[in-house]
Amino acid sequence: MTLLSWNAVGWGRALQLAAIGLTMTAGTVSGRAPQPAAADLSAGEPVFTHVVTREETLIALSRRLLADPRQWPQLQRHNRIVDPRRIPVGTVLKIPLRLLATEPASARVLSAAGAVTGPQGAAGAAGQALPQGARLLAGDDGQATLQLVDGTVLRLRAGSAVQIETSRRLPRSGDALSGVKVEDGQVEVQAQKRPGAGAPGFQISTPQGLLGVRGTEFRVSVDTQAQATRNEVLEGQVMTEGRDGRAGRSVAAGFGVVVDRSGAVTLPVRLLAAPDVSAWPVLHDQLLVRFAVAAQSAAVAFRGQVAAASDPQFDRVLADVRTEGAELRFAGLPDGHYRVRVRAEGPQGLQGLDARHAFTLKARPEPPLPILPGAKAVLSGQRLQLAWATVEEARSYRLQLARSEDFSAPLQDRRGLTEPTLTLDGLDPGAYFWRVASERSATDQGPFGAAHRVELRPLPAPPPPPRIDEDGVRLAWEGQPGQSFDIEFARDPAFAVLALARRVEQPVLSVKMPGTGRYYLRLRARDADGFVGPYTAPQAFTVPNCLRDGQQRCVGGADGGLVLIAP
Repeated sequence: MTLLSWNAVGWGRALQLAAIGLTMTAGTVSGRAPQPAAADLSAGEPVFTHVVTREETLIALSRRLLADPRQWPQLQRHNRIVDPRRIPVGTVLKIPLRLLATEPASARVLSAAGAVTGPQGAAGAAGQALPQGARLLAGDDGQATLQLVDGTVLRLRAGSAVQIETSRRLPRSGDALSGVKVEDGQVEVQAQKRPGAGAPGFQISTPQGLLGVRGTEFRVSVDTQAQATRNEVLEGQVMTEGRDGRAGRSVAAGFGVVVDRSGAVTLPVRLLAAPDVSAWPVLHDQLLVRFAVAAQSAAVAFRGQVAAASDPQFDRVLADVRTEGAELRFAGLPDGHYRVRVRAEGPQGLQGLDARHAFTLKARPEPPLPILPGAKAVLSGQRLQLAWATVEEARSYRLQLARSEDFSAPLQDRRGLTEPTLTLDGLDPGAYFWRVASERSATDQGPFGAAHRVELRPLPAPPPPPRIDEDGVRLAWEGQPGQSFDIEFARDPAFAVLALARRVEQPVLSVKMPGTGRYYLRLRARDADGFVGPYTAPQAFTVPNCLRDGQQRCVGGADGGLVLIAP
């Protein structure tokens, strides 16, 4: 079985492969303990390691893997093999990369969105070839997915840059050599799982360190400002080393490490658990999609990403939000079916395990804005006139009126309203709630707008005709507890000029008029909460000129009119 590890020229020393499930200790050769590589295999030279299987010989392996099969004696010398025809099963052979038969091959872009720049400054696009040495840059609003020649998939998030360091095939074995350098940003890696013969290793380099993998899934991020590399392993194992030969650490699934600017690798830290999303709603009807995130021990922030429901791998992230608060907010999404993933972030900047949630957004056509009545309006009478703005997408509207804000038992449910107004008569006094939705068709309705409260209060009863005697005008009318009243008197029904005005706390008034003749009166109620009702319709009465007797009592009108005298 060929289990191959490699490192690019100039990396300093061969990457330890314990993290990818490979044993670096050679098996016994011809019954004796393994020996160090021969002196002519220089330290740090890039190599493959091959684990010998049953009935494999050195000559047969050389024919399958080497550019010149006649170089098998070098392999024998490098690995101190006594009998090239009888090699114990499990022996680990180190094969210098320079001896392997390879040919150039290109990675390719699977998808690109936003500002993505490829080789020679060309815009990144699906199908674009990325030969060895090529760079791919995702701008602040860009992202790309690419596949290396060994099948490994890299997902570049916004603000990321990678370079294809190695991209070659081994035509005689069907294997491939892949390696990239992450220069900046975050890259999600899904290394190709290729069990069995001819499965090569895969490496990532960063400005701070090296990551060796085989058949695993992880995230690597490079923070150029902090000069640090973060590695979060989701599946399998990753061997993470610092630059310049600093000691590495094997990082298992569910753990992460940080490589600082000096190349030192922290002890593996358990990644934070996936947040609880069990209570998240599956249907959203507002343009701004909100998800509440519960506080989590050791979490300093949360990161949420949204992708289409048809994109389970999040190849194209439609929204990416980081918050240090208790709510993730996603704006600008069109109506549709989505999936969201969220993870907690620890104090070292390591991001935890993902929680995933599917949801549907149906926020369009948008509900119209209310025009009349105003917010929390209080009106008098039994008529309610409603009006709202028009929505360009709407062919009609649906209106509901209810006594409760949850609209569990609507009093009115009008569909297909083609005009943005509705008048309702004969309503009893009390509080009401109303809301409107836009309709594209009979089967395509948008969400209801917010519920609006309106209160109807009864009109004050018209006062009975005033009683007029020698002491003046006396009025009494019906009122509600806590009300006060404004009473106005004028010579004309338009009340252009007031003859007299009073405010009283009780529904009674006794007042001397400023003269005789015809008057008009009206009154209105003021509720305890400050609501001022409308004036009643004007009522007319006449104060006659008075003929008095010897005791100065009014006994008749000088103009012949009647005089009302209190008993």
